[in-house]
Amino acid sequence: MKFLARLFFKITMLPVVQLLYRVRRTGVGFVPREGGVLLLANHVSYIDAFIIYLTSPRPVRFVVLEAYTKVKPIAWFLKLFGAIPIRKTHAKEAINRTVAALKEGDVVCLFPEGGLTRLGVVYEFKKGFELIVRKSGCPVVPVYMDGLWSSIFSFERDRYFKKKPLRLSCPLQVAFGRPIPAEEAIVGRVREAVWEQSVEAFHKRRAFDQPLEKALIGGLKKNRRKSFLVEYGKNGPRDWSRAYTLGLATAMARRWINHPPEEGDRIGILLPPGPMSAMINYGLFLAGKTPVNLPFTIDQRETEAVAKSIAPLGIRTVITSRAFMPHLMDFWQGDEGVFIDMKSVMTSPGAGVTLFERIRAMIEPAWLTCWRLDLNHRSLDREAVGMVRRPGEDPVMLTARQLMTNALQVTAASFITPTENVFSEQSLSTPAGLMTGCWAPALSKGKVVARAFSMRDSFDELERAILEQNVAVIVGSREFYEQLRQPLSIRSLKYGILIGRANHWEIEGWEEAIEVPLARAWEAHGRVVTMSRTDPDDANLAHHSHQRGRHAKSVGLFLPGVAPRVRDGQLWVRFEPVGEEMSDGNWLPGPRKAGIDESGFLFFRGRDFGE
Repeated sequence: MKFLARLFFKITMLPVVQLLYRVRRTGVGFVPREGGVLLLANHVSYIDAFIIYLTSPRPVRFVVLEAYTKVKPIAWFLKLFGAIPIRKTHAKEAINRTVAALKEGDVVCLFPEGGLTRLGVVYEFKKGFELIVRKSGCPVVPVYMDGLWSSIFSFERDRYFKKKPLRLSCPLQVAFGRPIPAEEAIVGRVREAVWEQSVEAFHKRRAFDQPLEKALIGGLKKNRRKSFLVEYGKNGPRDWSRAYTLGLATAMARRWINHPPEEGDRIGILLPPGPMSAMINYGLFLAGKTPVNLPFTIDQRETEAVAKSIAPLGIRTVITSRAFMPHLMDFWQGDEGVFIDMKSVMTSPGAGVTLFERIRAMIEPAWLTCWRLDLNHRSLDREAVGMVRRPGEDPVMLTARQLMTNALQVTAASFITPTENVFSEQSLSTPAGLMTGCWAPALSKGKVVARAFSMRDSFDELERAILEQNVAVIVGSREFYEQLRQPLSIRSLKYGILIGRANHWEIEGWEEAIEVPLARAWEAHGRVVTMSRTDPDDANLAHHSHQRGRHAKSVGLFLPGVAPRVRDGQLWVRFEPVGEEMSDGNWLPGPRKAGIDESGFLFFRGRDFGE
């Protein structure tokens, strides 16, 4: 009878789940066809068991806390499919029952985190499964579920259930990994394997089914009247809506599409961060060019160092401000290059063209804009953007796929949500500045707030901007936080994110001065790799275990879709999927003397910060 009930459930529920969650699977062939198998998966929401059961090629039993068997909405499901309840006071009994089920040839799923993540990332793995594996001798298959953080059943927006869905459907990606032999299935090895599957699952997102140009147009078309880029200057705030930004960008793109081609079609941008700098990035990208963001400086020696850095790129055109031109030396020691004033970039197409594009941005459907600009056939693997973080450093170039991936990763967990307003004055020549101040909000629903270059020393203008724009998170380097000497006692402000070098007592000093908790982030290889936040605990979550959101000595937790591992003290990270071939390639080196603690926090031993 139970067999018929289970079959009926799968036949009736699978189409519903597929409609609501549009599940994609990868690596299903890695699950052995017979014999006992232990599935170890990340734990994101209250419906994880449903998703695992409906995507697994074999029937699954679950090891769950006994408290869940008393939750009416899911208790029937757990009972129907032979769930194994576990009590903390009778753990041995549950272990023996799980081992017996595995020896009988069942597939059993266990969530080694021991509870739901309230951070949106993989957290600490408990060691209990090691004993189960050792006694049963069965292989372990790592599983990662991506996309469930956006569901109402997760702790997204710091609450369960009581929230409006972000969208009508919630696309999910489930990745099964290569089996790990019982003798190798220890906590560290399994957690690394789950991280690796996060890369595979993340790259199955439907966002990658279209060119980044189309995603940008679609992102700016949604909520087109909504405020998007806000800059506080001497004459007050300048507020650009999403449609206004798109109108300026498409007007610029129309001009630059026909611009004489240069080597690699790379155009330098030498501007402080702000709405104009972000818009120029969008416009050049839509035109098929590669914007290369340069560290803003008017120092002659630093400018010369920047020139040497980008010389191999063949850049001959740099967009900057007329006010800064007298301070800039000739990049190419001759007449080969040209500086273009940023204002002329917008006025050259003509006021009529710009006005017409602004109107089109308001009323024209996204598909028509993409067709008109011939964006439908652009490749995700084309070169999309370049960055020179500091004068003298080598440039980092990202493809459209890499740029889209990192922009989505920044808002894929609880650190910066897709709808939050962010204050950021990070240079767009840095990964954190480019993602938080330009691309991540454009692909989501966020807003970016900043001060004009001439107002960067004004604390009053900073406080006013955060207060009036309801800013939730501020992003800055140590230079930014060192300048703040007064409290920012604003209710909307949750925490600040520190990018770059710092030690814990410096952080404590800045927190005391501004009365705002500070979390950290780390960037490498042109991407934001780790982030952190304040602890996500709530007074109503007494029955959940504590989860730490930040650590003053750590640079943060790894973002979804990033796979880390440490070998002989050397950190390695992987951003690209390898598919079902599961090769050992695509690993990029990180700092030496690195370590990852039990909770997943990244540390650089013997130094305040590593690169």
